[in-house]
Amino acid sequence: MALKLTWSARRQLLYYAVGLVICAVLLIVFYNLFLTTSPTCFDGKQNQNERGVDCGGVCSLVCTQDTHNLVVLWSRSFLVAPGYYTAAAYVHNDNVTAGARAVQYSFQLFDDKNSLVIERDGQMDVPPTQAITVVEPSINVGNRTVSRALFSFITTPVWHAAAIPMLRVSNQDLAQDGSRLSATVSNDTVSNLRKVVVTAVLYDSAGVAKAASKSTVDIAPKSSQSVQFTWPLGNPQIVRAEITVLSPF
Repeated sequence: MALKLTWSARRQLLYYAVGLVICAVLLIVFYNLFLTTSPTCFDGKQNQNERGVDCGGVCSLVCTQDTHNLVVLWSRSFLVAPGYYTAAAYVHNDNVTAGARAVQYSFQLFDDKNSLVIERDGQMDVPPTQAITVVEPSINVGNRTVSRALFSFITTPVWHAAAIPMLRVSNQDLAQDGSRLSATVSNDTVSNLRKVVVTAVLYDSAGVAKAASKSTVDIAPKSSQSVQFTWPLGNPQIVRAEITVLSPF
């Protein structure tokens, strides 16, 4: 025989059920607020849609397995005045959707006996740009003569997803004797870009770099900035100039 509950018993049972539901909801809220934390890109766990621990997916840090090493294609030293050289290196970067900040590098200049003349260390932000020219100007070597240059990165880049502002180079004008190069760099974005590094390399007919220089400019939104490079000794064998803009990111 089925047990029939009185009206008061049914009402009391309903109250108990509602109370249990309320308690369960409160326990869930308490657990989520005080006993658990939302996944982040700094919690030391592979969660969310991360490809590794705190990297990839929604995290800005790029996982090591998804990055490429920077490749130094060449490094050179150029005499710019008695006792002064400019060192330059051309670097290929396949991380075209990621950038690395505060990467330290070193130029070592050697004489014809392969003895170290001087070492110049520097630091740069590596933008998500495939072609990168690193230039260190005005290196004082005293009365020494430099025959070759060696360039290397001395810290491992930490790559973060980044987009680079698109800048245009126009009105490029190279003097026939290779002593002067001018151009216009245009900022089509609505951002005020500061410390934009502009480098120039001069090449001869064989494609060998013969001179290099760099300039740092600030470019207001929707505006242009002229840049000029000079080489007092001139370079009459120059047939081509390449300007690279390393935008902040």
